[in-house]
Amino acid sequence: MRQLKNILILWGGILASMGLVSLFLRVPPFNLLSAPLTTGLQESLLLGIALLFNAAWFQQPLHYRNVPISWIQFKPVLPTLLVTAFITSLALLSARQWSTTFAALSVAVLISLFEETCFRGLLFQLCRSTWGVLPGALLSSVFFSLTHLLNLSHQALTATLLQLAFTFVLGLLLCLVTVQTKSLFWAIIIHTANDFFSTMAPTIQLPGITTTAQFQIFEIIIIIILIAPLSITIRDQVDHPHH
Repeated sequence: MRQLKNILILWGGILASMGLVSLFLRVPPFNLLSAPLTTGLQESLLLGIALLFNAAWFQQPLHYRNVPISWIQFKPVLPTLLVTAFITSLALLSARQWSTTFAALSVAVLISLFEETCFRGLLFQLCRSTWGVLPGALLSSVFFSLTHLLNLSHQALTATLLQLAFTFVLGLLLCLVTVQTKSLFWAIIIHTANDFFSTMAPTIQLPGITTTAQFQIFEIIIIIILIAPLSITIRDQVDHPHH
């Protein structure tokens, strides 16, 4: 019960920080900054707050460096990394101005650093230590998904509901990648690629897919497919820890 209270306090702290920083950046002179600069500053401030929050209250270890693991451990992550490389290539090929592309990539990195630190580095680890890997991944992904309800301030309800479904499965995938690779490194790379791809929005022609909503459903299906080998591997590791 106490751990659930800590989890809710952490999530509430994340939401409050996001709201306060957003309000802070609406006052002069910050409201005169360009959109990429505003977002970059916002995410940098939020990352700093998250790190201070962790140092003061939770003391969760955060592993940002790539940790060497065996090929057997790495193999279930490979399909996700191949998709990551593919969407990054599509985003780069759609670039028209390199300055705009660099700004989009920089913002994607900062967003990923903040969100992975909060949700996979802190919230998931708290959930995992209490309920185990898979239940912890599911619960922290629910919190990650619900956080995107804040987008209702500038986004239609239908689009937001689709985003909730997408961010839930993405959060689940990133939790499993973090467990399998023993680091936030690859989760940050994957998250960055996803946000960069979304910002660049390259034109993709797929049979039967003509709307943004249909494409997002297609993305959700792809992520569920990528989750499968990771969840099976991690479940086997939990069931047979010595093999």
